[in-house]
Amino acid sequence: MKTFSVIVSILLFVSVNAQTSILETADSLYNHGNYTKAIQFYNQLDNTADYTDKIAKSYQYLGNYDQAVGYYNKAVLNSPNNLLFKFELSKLLFQNGQLVQAKNHLMDLIKANQSNPNYYYYLGLVGNASDDFETAQKNFLKAFQLDQTHQKVIFELAKYSLQKRAFKKVEDYINIGLETYPNNKQLIGLIAQKYYLNNEYHESISQFLKLLDLGETTKFVYEKLGYCYGKVYYYSKAVKYLDLALKLDPKDANNHYLLGINYEQIREYDLAEKHVLEAIKLQDQSLDEQYAKLGVLYNLQDKPDQAIQAFTNAIKENPKSESNYFFRTFTKLDYFKDLDAKQKEVEKYINQFPDSKYSEILKVKLATYKSEKFQNKTE
Repeated sequence: MKTFSVIVSILLFVSVNAQTSILETADSLYNHGNYTKAIQFYNQLDNTADYTDKIAKSYQYLGNYDQAVGYYNKAVLNSPNNLLFKFELSKLLFQNGQLVQAKNHLMDLIKANQSNPNYYYYLGLVGNASDDFETAQKNFLKAFQLDQTHQKVIFELAKYSLQKRAFKKVEDYINIGLETYPNNKQLIGLIAQKYYLNNEYHESISQFLKLLDLGETTKFVYEKLGYCYGKVYYYSKAVKYLDLALKLDPKDANNHYLLGINYEQIREYDLAEKHVLEAIKLQDQSLDEQYAKLGVLYNLQDKPDQAIQAFTNAIKENPKSESNYFFRTFTKLDYFKDLDAKQKEVEKYINQFPDSKYSEILKVKLATYKSEKFQNKTE
């Protein structure tokens, strides 16, 4: 009998040591990010239920969210008073698009602890994902009241205020956020957009340049800098940043067009023509504005025949645009040599647009040609 007890004790000792070794191996694998093997070792433990949270997190890191949710549910059932497990489950359910379940767990968490701002923050994210934006904002505001240094909450409040054009609120929230985190790129980006939307281009430039200094060398930053510099007449700088934006996305028709406009301002007409033509090739929508701009550029380069064709294309794109007819007629007055042909074009225009604001300009120009012809005859 004594021998039997000794054998049992030895077996228990070996078993305990084996379990300890398995747990140490599982934890080591988990801590070093080898999650698949860690799961295999955790599942070899006799008391797997004690480690369901680590198995759940391992599955989460591996991107197997269904398995992760399943194990977090087990963890919550095993430890119903463990708020951390329930919070991790809530976040995962939100990430997995299971919004109703996520909301229910978050509401339970708030009942248990109303002073945790992250519960309200995630409830706000669930509200946004459910298109319940007003309720989401109430939860973000509650989180902000509990923690005015919470950068993600401040971003959500400021972003919503920007969408609503509540520019004063945007500035107030961002100033509070930048006090504790001056290099928050998301908040700097929002204040830059606030200035941009409010036509405060110099201030917007300052903030977008700050983003560049922080390594935010994106198409969005480059194109906004290009637009803003164009608005404050720094056309060379506008060209520089729009060109950088196009290097990141060569197929952006709008940026090609803006680049063409800014090249025109610095009298680089051949480059302006090149980019406006590229914008036309890339766009499927109505192109009358682009063709009209191309016509102007051809006129500036003394290419009246190409200008006439460009204005004709603009008219095809938008037959109701009176200005395109005017510019085509005006160009023809310089291009045609025969006075009768010039007169016919002016009469054609006046008949089509009898109340046009441009009629007097064309009449004056035609009168000038007639006077010149008369003088040439008398000489």
